Amino acid sequence: MKKLKTSLLVLVLTSSIAVTNAQQKKDTMKTKEIEGVVVTALGIKREEKSLSYANQTVKAKDLNLTQNVDVKNSIVGKVAGVQLNGQAGSKLGETGKLRLRGAVSLLNDADPIYVLDGVIVDPNTIDMDIVESVNVLKGPNATSLYGVRAQYGVIVMTTKKGSKSRLSIELNSTTTVDMVARTMKFQNLYGQGAAGNSSFKTFVFDPATMPAEWEIFNGKRHLDGDNNYTDESWGPRMDGQDYIPWYAWWKDSPYFGKTAKYEAQPNNVKDFYDKALTFKNTVSVSGGSDAFTARLSFTNLNQNGITPYTSLKRNYLNLNGTYKFNDRLSVDAIVNFSDGRVTGDFNDGYSNQTSGSFNQWFGRDLDMKKLKELQNLQTPEGYSASWNWWGPDDYSPTGYKAKPAFWINPYTWMKHFRNYTDRNTLLLSVAPSYRIADGLTARVSFSRTQNKSTNRYFMPNILAKNGSGTGSLTPGGYLTLLNGFGVRENQYTEDQYEGRLTYQKKFGEIDLTAIGGANITNRRWDGNSQVMDVTGTTQWLLTPDVFNFKNTNIPIIAKPYDYKQQYKSLYASASVGFKDTYFVEASVRNDINSAYLNSDNSFVSYSVGASLLLHNLLPKNDIVTYFKLRAGIAQIPADLTATLTNPEYRNGNQPLAVGNNLYQTAWFPTRIIGKGLKPALNDNKEIGVDLKFLKNRLSFGATYYDETRKNEPIPVTLASSSGKLDVLINSANAKRKGVELALSGDIFRSDNGFSWTTSINWARNKSTISKVNENLESIQYGDSNAFNYVSILQKEGLEWGQLYGTGIKRDINGNPVINSRGLYEYEPNKAFGSILPEFTGGFYNTFSYKGISLGFTIDFQKGGKFFSLSEQWGNSGGLLEETAAMNDRGHNVRDAVADGGGVRVTGVDNTGAPVDMYVEASDYFKQFHANRIAEPFIHNASYIKLREIAVNYQLPRSLFANTGISNMSIGLTARNPWLISVSKDNKHRLDPSELSQNFGEDGQLPSTRGFGVNVKINF
Repeated sequence: MKKLKTSLLVLVLTSSIAVTNAQQKKDTMKTKEIEGVVVTALGIKREEKSLSYANQTVKAKDLNLTQNVDVKNSIVGKVAGVQLNGQAGSKLGETGKLRLRGAVSLLNDADPIYVLDGVIVDPNTIDMDIVESVNVLKGPNATSLYGVRAQYGVIVMTTKKGSKSRLSIELNSTTTVDMVARTMKFQNLYGQGAAGNSSFKTFVFDPATMPAEWEIFNGKRHLDGDNNYTDESWGPRMDGQDYIPWYAWWKDSPYFGKTAKYEAQPNNVKDFYDKALTFKNTVSVSGGSDAFTARLSFTNLNQNGITPYTSLKRNYLNLNGTYKFNDRLSVDAIVNFSDGRVTGDFNDGYSNQTSGSFNQWFGRDLDMKKLKELQNLQTPEGYSASWNWWGPDDYSPTGYKAKPAFWINPYTWMKHFRNYTDRNTLLLSVAPSYRIADGLTARVSFSRTQNKSTNRYFMPNILAKNGSGTGSLTPGGYLTLLNGFGVRENQYTEDQYEGRLTYQKKFGEIDLTAIGGANITNRRWDGNSQVMDVTGTTQWLLTPDVFNFKNTNIPIIAKPYDYKQQYKSLYASASVGFKDTYFVEASVRNDINSAYLNSDNSFVSYSVGASLLLHNLLPKNDIVTYFKLRAGIAQIPADLTATLTNPEYRNGNQPLAVGNNLYQTAWFPTRIIGKGLKPALNDNKEIGVDLKFLKNRLSFGATYYDETRKNEPIPVTLASSSGKLDVLINSANAKRKGVELALSGDIFRSDNGFSWTTSINWARNKSTISKVNENLESIQYGDSNAFNYVSILQKEGLEWGQLYGTGIKRDINGNPVINSRGLYEYEPNKAFGSILPEFTGGFYNTFSYKGISLGFTIDFQKGGKFFSLSEQWGNSGGLLEETAAMNDRGHNVRDAVADGGGVRVTGVDNTGAPVDMYVEASDYFKQFHANRIAEPFIHNASYIKLREIAVNYQLPRSLFANTGISNMSIGLTARNPWLISVSKDNKHRLDPSELSQNFGEDGQLPSTRGFGVNVKINF
């Protein structure tokens, strides 16, 4: 990764030289097409030459290479300053977080807003097959017309439209197979247990305590005592000899009484996951007449998850059209609807029943094929037969030791634990426009977006009866499962009413565009949750599997909520051009935000900018065809949601019993809202240059920005004597600055021969916390994690998002301090660096020759930090390869130190004297959890990744003469086919672009790669 910067420079220079040496061909493109028209804030079309801020647009042919339904993955690597913290592909229905220009808020790291044809939408509801282009607006200079909601940027999507020229029909079908891309690197020498080779013993049948049928096992080898339920792999070395496996003890097993070979199962984790098929089929119809144009499309997505018993099924319907009543009056309308269901358990936190077991608590000898085959196997007592049982020596058919100890067969869990989320979304927009006079147009619009989801989960008795914790019939064990269920209903509705006047006029050499408008936005969040803690210890169903809230030992408390927020807004913008060379633009917006609980809730956003087309002042030449300088300043107040300031009374989880009566309880509000609370103000300065060379064959853009965020409201802790927890007051300051570069070129351009188009982008951002509070140096940010290994702090004077945790204590020379046992001394509250990368970028190419085309995207980042809990527990549990590696003495680290084994540790003791010794492997790898030392599991988040690739063949049109088919193409696609490089310390090759949490991961589901076939037919 150290050579990444140099490699990028070489690539840029190589591209430039290739363009210069390419065959010069007469360019018939009109100046208008060179300079371009783009869709900007509020869906307003602007000539690119008049913009005073950075602008990057990605067209349809480059957006949807692999027929995805995700706008975030579609633009990563193609736009400078874009970073995706995605979810693993195995986690269906979730796309992760998109960052533009890093982060600047101390408390929030939200996505930009996503806009489809002028309407703010949920990006997860949009099928990319309907999108014609995406324009990324990154800073306040570009987004000020959206006001307070645009503090994190705007992704502007424009849909494909119908054409009045002809009726066209398109069929688009893609079949993809997804599979596990990579797992942790496991050791394959030692199996389940805790005592090495002493974990085995010879079975002696005891008729007084054991079932009679177990006499068949007399004299055979099996795991001794606690080693049966020890869910670690510190057991015997796998020797290929016979032993009694977990599934042979039960008389209903087809393998009852049989032994198996004690040998490694190198691919057992990978074998758990399926090769899963996805079918995506789209049909679209478009066309129109002189008065009417429209496009209608329908997409069906049917996706099986790689995790057994998981799926995503969704339908998308989109209709957009324009009706022109006469030369003055026209109406634009959009309807976008989707509905579907996600089925399955996608928990990827600590100790979850799939990846949380395989990566953290598992046996390297376990045969996954047997687990799958025997997922319905039960013990004589009716409990699920598990690899993680208490063993024959502790077996008790009437107590908790007849049940699994910690883990149920993962196939059994996925089959019976029902969890599904139904979701439907609606976007409706109607916008009449009326041309009042030449150059003057009025437009009014109404839009509604509505997203509704219902999540239901059910813990059936067939699973719950295996629980051995409090609330079960046989309490005393570790596994807490209770028969129960829950329902969560959420709905978000947004209505927008808008009116706008647009005036465009040319006065001699002056071009004027002026816009003024008003907007009222009503937002509402409402829903209810009634849930039982099915992995808890207190609440269960009285009659098993009767999923009714009246059937509970403790009444269920409903938790309804209903929040509303309103914006009342006025806005205006103007752009003036002189001699098609000098441009000045300005915009202003005033938002009245109901989330502020005082009368001073009116806030102003503005931007002012200018651009100069220097090529118009230079002698005409074929070298520099376009040369624009641009600069601007802007300010946006930050939004504040209704939920942050709402002084709610929170319902208690259980009713209060007074005598024979039950009463609802509520918690008194614990936050004080500071008087005169105001939004944070984001001030930005931006300058840049845009160049086009060689008759538009090569393009280059560069932008520098410097943004400050002042007086952000943060919660400041109060003394307990106040009766409150904290007060929300304006306090914090931060800043970010950075550079964005984008280079693109047509290396070769030919209508019939070979063509090559390439683009590369690079962005560097640095976000710094300037101030937290007069009485605070830091404030915590981010996700909670198991065992509190790490936290994300915003600390004054340091970069945004510092990862803190317990580190290894070191002397002034950096040597680790080691105690008398050979274990590390530790240092709490150590800073490991920011979670944000130093720089990001992407490399996109398209090649074509006659009817064949190839496109691919590579994206990369350098720096940033992340923590892996799976790695910590994988080491502690003896699962990972480093726990069974060879040491420098030529022995396995698991061999006794006295026999040449052990882990070598070097450093100094507390007096500074050198230490060089060997430590027993189990002691070494288990020390980190004992002292919560996070340092060895914090890694650099650098990577280079081939994100997507597609090869298409356009069949000759002569094949379809007189068939009604205008063209047909067949393509091969691949998603995430190759994680090319990661940092050396990221030895298990976790994909830093697919981490489930801001801090890293707690029990990560695996990354996926997918390969598909696409067929597209046009009539």
